[in-house]
Amino acid sequence: MTASDSTASDGRFRRILMALDSASEDLAAVDAVAALARRLHAELFGLYVEDIDLVRLAEHNQMTTFSTVTAGRPATGDQLRRALRLQTSRNRQAVETATARHRIKARFEVRQGRLVSEVLAEAGDADLVVVGWTGGTSTIPLVARRTPPAATARAVAESAGRSVLLLRPGARLTGPVLVAFDGSDAARHALAVAAAIADGDGGVLEVVLTARRLDDAEAWRREVGVMLSDAGLNVTCLDMPNAGVDDLCRVARRDHASLIVLAAGLGLLEGAATGQLLEGLGCSLLLVR
Repeated sequence: MTASDSTASDGRFRRILMALDSASEDLAAVDAVAALARRLHAELFGLYVEDIDLVRLAEHNQMTTFSTVTAGRPATGDQLRRALRLQTSRNRQAVETATARHRIKARFEVRQGRLVSEVLAEAGDADLVVVGWTGGTSTIPLVARRTPPAATARAVAESAGRSVLLLRPGARLTGPVLVAFDGSDAARHALAVAAAIADGDGGVLEVVLTARRLDDAEAWRREVGVMLSDAGLNVTCLDMPNAGVDDLCRVARRDHASLIVLAAGLGLLEGAATGQLLEGLGCSLLLVR
């Protein structure tokens, strides 16, 4: 299934899958995603993945370990099981609260396994997958820093063939939206998605034109104007030939953007330094497939 098959022509997603695990501590992010689901008229699916290694470890009653989280006190299997149940309950409550507040259709499911593999198994029917940054210190003993969120998001995007939202802690998705445009079909699709997220009624959308030639930039500017003529947005086009991820990050910081939208095939995400740039990004990032 292609992106055009799974997403409406106006860029609105039908379902949003939010990946949650034992390292998901910024539960306010669930509310931000629920608000986005309401704006896009989408269903929210909160998928909580219990780390299978922790689950198996907790099954051993004789297990005793030491953790800085427990201030050097031994953590038993019973304590680990209680911590896992508490974390699951907190995430379920966050989804239920956000669902009630924003009056959206949503569900919550718990699975045991590995985060990326479980998300990939479910993402076949999802239009948008949300991966969040960790909040720092986990409330569950033995939980080390997981795979960097940027790497997780890229793995999901490349394997699932679905759009992925890399959500920053404390994220707000109501400010200016920045989108890169190179005149390709993929960029047009990303532009439609960005416009849907930017919302109407004065929403701000900044379109970065990456054309190397002035005549191409002018043609793209006219095309963007036609595409967004009825969107009800405050649209600004920026000429930035050969812009890279670092350039977009700089503009996003300058203009206090809440989100950067990129077509996954634009080629801006190549190179070893990209992961570090994304980890240091001050706003959220949406990779559109």
